[in-house]
Amino acid sequence: MTTVSPAAESGGVLTQAMIQVVVLRELDRALVLFPSWVHPFAGLEISPRMRRSYGQAHADGRLRISAQFVGTTALADLEDTVRHELAHLIVGVSAKHGRAWKQVATALGATPRAAGRSTNGDLHGRMADGPFTLVAELLNGEERVIRRVFRRSRRYRDYRYGEAGQRYRIGGEWVRRFRYIDHRAESTGG
Repeated sequence: MTTVSPAAESGGVLTQAMIQVVVLRELDRALVLFPSWVHPFAGLEISPRMRRSYGQAHADGRLRISAQFVGTTALADLEDTVRHELAHLIVGVSAKHGRAWKQVATALGATPRAAGRSTNGDLHGRMADGPFTLVAELLNGEERVIRRVFRRSRRYRDYRYGEAGQRYRIGGEWVRRFRYIDHRAESTGG
């Protein structure tokens, strides 16, 4: 007997029910691999208000997933997000994206990175409409557009190459500094 996945039945378009199925499947996998969690799973919220991030883990055990996944074909991004957030619950949200989190995220099958970058055009378009563009200026003089964002993070605003151990690489090249392009003036005609 062949089992048809919910994704196959819907033509690969994600629904809220499918998000719940993915979360429960990944939760079961994570519990087998890591029976002891700093923040035990306490529930799932699929949030229509989350337009800045794909997911969030909270110290009370709640997992929030962006409703922006609904109606897209971004199953791989959803799975990666769920694994990423479960890793936060396992090691504790205070561990942030440190060594312990990276080890757990890798063991769960997530891409160990702090911020999601979808290759799915539909999801990327839904999440990429922030008013600022983050740009990295590399030591070799090249500029690389990183992504559209909703706020200017102090992490990048205050970054100075080599000061206080700050050294980021992009594609093997060191980042001299980051800057933001503000698109709000463009949209108001000013």
